[in-house]
Amino acid sequence: MPSPSSNSVGEQGTSVLGRLWTFVRIMNVRLRFILLMLLVGLLVGYWETIMNYYDRWTRPETVVAAVQAEEIEYYCPMHPNIIRAEPGSCPICGMPLAKRAKSSQAALPEGVLARQHLTPWKVQMGRIATSPVEYRLLSREIRTVGIVDYDETRRAFIAARIKGRIDKLFVNYEGQHVEKGDPLAWIYSPDLLTTQEGLLVEYRRLQQMRAGNSPDLAAQESLDEDAKKRLILWGITEQQVAEILARGTSQTHLVIYSPMAGIVTEKNVLEGHYLEEGGDLYTIADLSRVWMQAKIFEDEMAGVEVGSAVEIRSTAYSNEIFAGRIAFVAYTVDPATRTVAARVEVDNPDYKLKPGMYAQAYIRLPVGKVTVLTEEEAKAALAPQAAKPSATSTDVLTAAYLDLTAAFFKDTTDEAALAKLRSESETLKQRLTGEAAAHSNAIFESAVAMTGKPLAEQRKQLKSLSAHAIELLRKNPPAKVTLYVVHCPMVQADWLQSRKGINNPYYGPEMAYCGEVTGSIEHAGGGQDPRFAVGYYCPVFPDRLYEKPETCPLDKFPLKPARVERVLAVPASAVVNTGKRKVVYRESAPGTFDMLEIEAGNRAGEFYPVVSGLKEGDRVATAGAFLVDAENRLNPAASAQYFGASGGPQS
Repeated sequence: MPSPSSNSVGEQGTSVLGRLWTFVRIMNVRLRFILLMLLVGLLVGYWETIMNYYDRWTRPETVVAAVQAEEIEYYCPMHPNIIRAEPGSCPICGMPLAKRAKSSQAALPEGVLARQHLTPWKVQMGRIATSPVEYRLLSREIRTVGIVDYDETRRAFIAARIKGRIDKLFVNYEGQHVEKGDPLAWIYSPDLLTTQEGLLVEYRRLQQMRAGNSPDLAAQESLDEDAKKRLILWGITEQQVAEILARGTSQTHLVIYSPMAGIVTEKNVLEGHYLEEGGDLYTIADLSRVWMQAKIFEDEMAGVEVGSAVEIRSTAYSNEIFAGRIAFVAYTVDPATRTVAARVEVDNPDYKLKPGMYAQAYIRLPVGKVTVLTEEEAKAALAPQAAKPSATSTDVLTAAYLDLTAAFFKDTTDEAALAKLRSESETLKQRLTGEAAAHSNAIFESAVAMTGKPLAEQRKQLKSLSAHAIELLRKNPPAKVTLYVVHCPMVQADWLQSRKGINNPYYGPEMAYCGEVTGSIEHAGGGQDPRFAVGYYCPVFPDRLYEKPETCPLDKFPLKPARVERVLAVPASAVVNTGKRKVVYRESAPGTFDMLEIEAGNRAGEFYPVVSGLKEGDRVATAGAFLVDAENRLNPAASAQYFGASGGPQS
C-alpha cells in the first residue's frame, strides 16, 4: 500500500505535465496563425517577383531559343515603346507589330534631339494639347514710359521790340487762353512817338511833291517807305500805319498782339513796368498738340523708325487712349539708362495731356514686311479674279484622285475614278511644261499600271502616284478645295485628302486612323500668295487688315492699302527656353513627342516667329508642354530611345 506522501508526489507530477501540454497546444494554434499571416505578407510583397520567375519558368524554351537565334523582336512603329518577342498587335493602336533586329535602336530623325512617348492616360491626365504651326500676321509690342512735353514748334516768346512803359495788360494771369491777334499789352514809348511824327512829316512832304510834280518824288517815296517799315518792324500792323496816316496824328501807345493761339504759360511783367528792347513779356504754347519723349531700351530699338504708330495711356485718364506717331528718333544712347529717346507727336484737342505728365507708350511693330500699294495695285489685288483657265486646271484630276483614295479606304477599287485620273493626267502632261509635265506623266504611268489590277497591287502603285500628285498640286493647286498631306509611317508614304481626319487608303479599315497631317496645299484663291495678306493697313494695329478704306479707329489717320507678309509662328506656350536654346515638342505620332531645337525671333504677343526648325502644319505641344519636358528630363536616356517597357510574351 503506497504511502500518502508518494501519492501526493505523483499527482503533482501529473498536474505539471498537464499544464505543459496545455501550453504547447495553445502555442501551436497561435503559431500556425502567425505563420499563416507571415506567408500571406511575403506573397503580397513579392508578387511581381514571383510572377516574373513564373513567366520565365513557364516560357516555352523553343520560343526563347528561336528569338535568341534570330536576334529579332517586334515593335509598334506608331508606339516604339511597345516591344514584343513574338508577332502580334499593338495594345494601344492595334497595328501589326513590325520586325527588327533585337534591341536595336533606330536612329532618330535628323534634327530630333530626343523622343518622348506618353501613354494616352498620361496625355489625358496632363491635359496635354497640341496646336499647329501656321503663317500668321504678327506684331511685336514695345512697352515703355515717357514724359509729356511742349511741342516746341507751337511755342512762342512775346518780347518788347521797343523801350517803354506798360500802362495796361490785357492778359493778366498765367493759364489764360488767347487767340491769334488778341491784344496782350498796351505800351507807352517815346521812341514810338518820335518815329510816328517822323512818318507824318515824310508823308506830308510826299503829298506836296506829288501835287507839285517835284523831280525828287522818287527819293521822297523811298523815305516814306522806310519810315513805315520802321514802325512795322516794331510790331505795328499795316492797318495801324494806315490809320495813323489817315488821322494825321501820332499815337502815344503801342498795342502788342498775340502771334498765335494758345495758353499763356509764363507772364513776366506787371502794369507799370519799364521795359528795355527785347524784354520778355509772355510765353505762349499751343497745347492742342504735344510731344511725348518716350524712352526705348537699346535692345528693343529694331524696327522703331519715324512714322511708327504709338498708343499712349495716362494714369490720369485710365479709360482713354491717345495716339501719336514718332517724329524723331535720337541718334545717341543715354549712357546712364541705356535708352534712346523717341519724340512722339500727339494730338491733344481737349488739353488733357499736360506737359510734365508721365505716360505709358505701346509701340506695335509688324514682324513681316509691309509694302504700301497704290490704289490701282490694291484694287487689282482685292478684286475677285477668275479661276484658272480650264486648260491647266487640276480640279478634275484632284477630284478623281480623291475618289480613288476614298475607295481604297473602303477596301474597294474605283475603275471609273482611275479611268478619269488616267485621262486627265494624259491631257495635263501635254498642256503643262517643265516639272509639272513630268509629274503629270508619272501620274499617267502609275494609273496605267494600276488598271485592271487587284486592290493590293493598286495600293502599291498608290505610293508613287501620290508622291507625284503632291508635287504637281503644290505647283498647280486646285481652285476649289484645300488639300492636306498625310504621312503613313507603316509604308513610309504620303497621300492627299480633303479633310484633316485620317482615312488611310493603304490599309483601309484595318488601320483606318494610322497617319499624321504633315502639311497642306491651299487653294489658288485668285492667284494670291497665301503667305501674304492684302488689305487696308493701320500702323497702330499692324496685325490686322481692314477690307474698306476707312480711318484708323484710334488715331483717325486714313488707312493705306498694303501687302503684309505672314510669318511662320509657334505659340509661346509651346517654347521651352533653356537659357541657351529654345526647344519645342512636336507630336510626330499620337502620344509621341520629338524634342526639336528651333531658332526663333523676338516674342510677338502670344507667338514666336520661327526662323528655322519647324515647318507649316507641324503640331507642337502647347498646353502641358512643360510636363512633356519634365518627363524627358526625368529620364533623358530612355526618352531618347525607341525601345521601352513592355517585354514579355503575349497571350
